[in-house]
Amino acid sequence: MRDRVATAIEWICRGYQPSPRAFAALRIVFALKVLVFPGDLLWIAEVPAQFYSPPPGPFLLLSGQPSPGALIALTVVRALAAIWLLLGWKTLWASATMTVVLLLAAGLSYSFGKVDHFILFDLAPLACGLAGWGAAWSLDARRRAQTTSGYPLFLFAAVVGFAMFTAAVPKAAAGWLDPAREATRYFVARDEVAGPIPGPLGAFALSIDSSLFWKALDWVTVFAEGWLVFVVFLPGLFRLGLLLIITFHVGVFLMMGIDFFDNLYAYAAFLCLPFSRWFPELNLLRTLTRRSREPEAVT
Repeated sequence: MRDRVATAIEWICRGYQPSPRAFAALRIVFALKVLVFPGDLLWIAEVPAQFYSPPPGPFLLLSGQPSPGALIALTVVRALAAIWLLLGWKTLWASATMTVVLLLAAGLSYSFGKVDHFILFDLAPLACGLAGWGAAWSLDARRRAQTTSGYPLFLFAAVVGFAMFTAAVPKAAAGWLDPAREATRYFVARDEVAGPIPGPLGAFALSIDSSLFWKALDWVTVFAEGWLVFVVFLPGLFRLGLLLIITFHVGVFLMMGIDFFDNLYAYAAFLCLPFSRWFPELNLLRTLTRRSREPEAVT
């Protein structure tokens, strides 16, 4: 039994193992994104102090909101971490540092009630560093041969799946699966009227007066977010689920103007391999089918 479990885990991890060069390209693009489009942190010092209310966790240890000087220092450290990651020297440490800095910046933002959906973006460097995105086009690779590993991405897939699941459950509990309700239609109409920024195709979508269309969007949304956690053991189906999630994110942006695109960097970690390896379940199915057709040995 133990051998079978070990074999199954090894097969799953091979299914998640990225190609070194494609994975290295993701590292470079990620570092450049943080370096060139870092996101402003100085707004945190401009918010009135009475609005500073950190959620439960380590940020409660801070006596108050950070000063402009501290935020500038954090911005500089983030840029240095991006350069460090770009060069690929001691890449695992660079990746871990990047995740810590990104989580620190996100935590400070959340201390004013600002909540977004980019925790996967913040965690991606650590997961990818453990998986070996410094295995090519890096100073580490020039010093000695590097390889990639699928096991950290298998664990990261579980994190991604669970994160999506926590978004699907509240929707299901709030009635998104109820045939008599059209939740997606309500939120698109709300954003179109009240903003803050309506989607570029929001008005056009609202012109579609079809209950079947809007109810299908509710069901597909709950399914797309909810099923990933159940297919993490099947890398090909997990990738198929990510493609569905990406389509969902594009639709959300077009209809409601909500930008989820930073999460694409996290999803891309699972797509950094030749398309012929995207669905290892097909090769497994062919192998099992071939074995079932082989004649039994005569003793």
